[in-house]
Amino acid sequence: MNNNSRVANLLIRPATDADIPQMIELARRSWLSAFAQTAPFAVISWWARVDRTRTHYEKHWSEMIVLEEAGAIAGLLQVIEAEINGLWVHPSRQGEGVGTRLLRKGEQIVTDDGHEAAWLTCSAYNTRALAFYGRRGYAETGRTRYVHESGVELVDVTMEHRF
Repeated sequence: MNNNSRVANLLIRPATDADIPQMIELARRSWLSAFAQTAPFAVISWWARVDRTRTHYEKHWSEMIVLEEAGAIAGLLQVIEAEINGLWVHPSRQGEGVGTRLLRKGEQIVTDDGHEAAWLTCSAYNTRALAFYGRRGYAETGRTRYVHESGVELVDVTMEHRF
């Protein structure tokens, strides 16, 4: 069985409060996978110290969708109106189609809500994600520079996919 048919058979469902520990662990591992080699150390150090991941998922789990296989969460997604606000795939499952399946589910939610486009922001340091979204039809529409709480200037890339 190839990865695409394997991923097609995985369950996409609303997150439950019982998923919170797995979601936090997945988000932490995915974040480190995305930024450990590219982001300045001050940002990584701040992220580890502040632990916004736990706070975010404990507060917003009910707005999330997970993709699971045999009780293990392989990826998660948060959609807010037309925004793909968060898409994370466990590093051990990256490159298998999990992210694409979740992204397409998010786009379906966006279109079902009557929007003509989905949009997202992605850190310029997350080069793999920028390439991932670009290959799936997202185009850059702007960049925002700001000083992060760590004291480092960061750049967020806004991308949009019209339907």
